[in-house]
Amino acid sequence: MNCYNCGIELTDETNHVEHIPAKNLFSTYPPEYKVNLLTVPACYDCNIGLYSKIDQEIRDAVGVLNENDDLKNEMTAKAVRSIMRKSNWKERVFSIDEGKSFEVSFSYNDIEKLHVKNFKGLFYAKYGQQISDEYQIRIIAEGDEENEKLQKVNGYFREFIDYETDWSHIGHPTVFKYKLKAMIPGEDDMFYDGENIEDAIGFVCTMEYHGALKPLVIAQSNEFITEK
Repeated sequence: MNCYNCGIELTDETNHVEHIPAKNLFSTYPPEYKVNLLTVPACYDCNIGLYSKIDQEIRDAVGVLNENDDLKNEMTAKAVRSIMRKSNWKERVFSIDEGKSFEVSFSYNDIEKLHVKNFKGLFYAKYGQQISDEYQIRIIAEGDEENEKLQKVNGYFREFIDYETDWSHIGHPTVFKYKLKAMIPGEDDMFYDGENIEDAIGFVCTMEYHGALKPLVIAQSNEFITEK
């Protein structure tokens, strides 16, 4: 048994279980939304040291983006309390429309780190091993709309991932669903998905959190990037 993130060998005593995604995305929902949650093995440093202080960021973003969904109202309340408890809340909360509503800013870097964490957890769960350091991981998410180069890449990989076919989900599909594919070179410069990941030049993963956040994760081998 190895840590999903750093690969260090673990025992039952040193395994600090990591939830993928964080349990707080499900905590305010009925029991039927919490069936078959995913956990992966993690060392103390990766579980506690890397993510424990930012694990609420995606939950808070989903809560703030809530548009009168009754199932999310408690999550919204928790998000507001979480944000207001932070010492920098005055730098993150902005009054608009003469005080009739508010905008909240979030750390793109923190949310990006959590997308990478969840991708690595999904990778470990599917393939039974940590993703190799030979792959560079890149996120395309909300906030990248004005980057034309990224959007061209985004279009190609979203076509490869095929949004129309069946998705996998954890807990409940309205809370968290995903698709993860290997990119294995085939004929005519085409790629296909498969289990023989030793031949893969990369991996593509899309995730949806409560239908609100929809990042695309791309992991490409350093060798492939160098060739390009």
